[in-house]
Amino acid sequence: MGALSPHSDRYIALLRLRSERRVILLMGVTMSFFALLWAVWGLSHSTPKVAVIPAVYVLCAALSLGGLWHPRSERTARHTLLLAGIVLPFLFQLNMGGTMRSGLLMLWCLPSLVAAVNVNRGWVRYGYLVLTGGLLIGFALVDPVLSTPPQLAALPPTLLLAFNLGTTMPVNFLLADRMLASQRSLRRKVFTIQREAEQRMMADLQTRNLEIQQSLDHAGRVQRSLWPQRERLRDLFSDMHVIYHSKEAVGGDMVWHARVEDRSYFIVLDCTGHGVPGGLMSVLMHGLLNEVVHGNKGLTATQVVRRTQQLLNDRLDRDRTGTTDGAEMAVLCFDHSARKLSCCNLGCGIVVQHGGISTHLRSHAGSSSLLSESRLNELDEFVVTVTEDTRLFLYTDGIADQFCARDQRKFSRNRLERTLMEAAFRSPSEQMEHFTAAFDDWRGDTPLVDDALLVALVPQPCWRSICEEDEERAA
Repeated sequence: MGALSPHSDRYIALLRLRSERRVILLMGVTMSFFALLWAVWGLSHSTPKVAVIPAVYVLCAALSLGGLWHPRSERTARHTLLLAGIVLPFLFQLNMGGTMRSGLLMLWCLPSLVAAVNVNRGWVRYGYLVLTGGLLIGFALVDPVLSTPPQLAALPPTLLLAFNLGTTMPVNFLLADRMLASQRSLRRKVFTIQREAEQRMMADLQTRNLEIQQSLDHAGRVQRSLWPQRERLRDLFSDMHVIYHSKEAVGGDMVWHARVEDRSYFIVLDCTGHGVPGGLMSVLMHGLLNEVVHGNKGLTATQVVRRTQQLLNDRLDRDRTGTTDGAEMAVLCFDHSARKLSCCNLGCGIVVQHGGISTHLRSHAGSSSLLSESRLNELDEFVVTVTEDTRLFLYTDGIADQFCARDQRKFSRNRLERTLMEAAFRSPSEQMEHFTAAFDDWRGDTPLVDDALLVALVPQPCWRSICEEDEERAA
């Protein structure tokens, strides 16, 4: 069941208190009625001794029932009424002459015992049970007969016994029935309160979830607006396809582009985490790349990776915070003056296809945040020879790490390269359709393990190598 509010808990406690009060009230009124009959019968037969104890009980019941509705006196009133209902029947038994003549008047203790067991908790219930049981056992072992009223001497013992049994049993049944009805009513009310509390909680959760989802969707649109427009990339690529699966509305994978004088940069980023943490890291990296590229002209691909990672370490203040969050990246650098394409990757993968030949460029494994300064200096830069059938593929590890729906194997970098090679001689759009179908079949209904990004690029003919152009002219 759902958790209830403090208000609901107090209301349930109040319902339980009212139910217990009704049980005590019913028991006190019922026993007072029969005690009053005994008192009237004793006075009418000129035996005031018979009327004394019933009258005492009626007086105790009147005082106790009046104190039930006062918080300070309620506990005392309850126990006074219950103890009077248990002890006084035994005194009445003694006063009427013991079991031989009184017809087991002590049975009138049972209604009070039933009420005491139901309205009390813990060891208090057992205390009442032990008290009543001890008195019953004592009277069964020793039957003290103090006196026998003359008016009762002529009555058959069985008549008085039948009267006591015939009156106490209906009273006990009435009490038990009312207690069960009260408990059923209390359970229904508690269930209604809990159900209403759960419905309110679910409504609040749905409203809150909708607000959060709307905020994330809006943040995702803002994040995607930071991606470069395709029109700005026309001087670099003749064809471009992007396969992007975000694990949540916002993610840590993104594409970045800038041109500074005679150099253009195209970068794929994979920031640590996904969702809101990954989205925050991607926005941070977007700003750092702007700062590095626009603040330092003429950088190579390797220098962009190195300086961005160094600046990220400085901004995150790793020595103080101890954070290991980072960003993997694959950088393409286009030198317009030399018409040269170079690349460098850290964590993210780069696949270069020349027709039926595929090259998977080496990438430093592991989290980029854990690379030391010396390892950053060891990064390799590759020069790509662009030919007529050259295609470039940049991807994040969410593609390679995706589990299979059938046997929970990872897609892997080798399978990625092999799948791309299966459609290497098709058009770029058909090749991407082939890869998308293979990846979706592999994934099935398995949830994404991370943001997944694959960018397929076909360089413009102007980026073909000079030797390639010479060969074409000779042909």
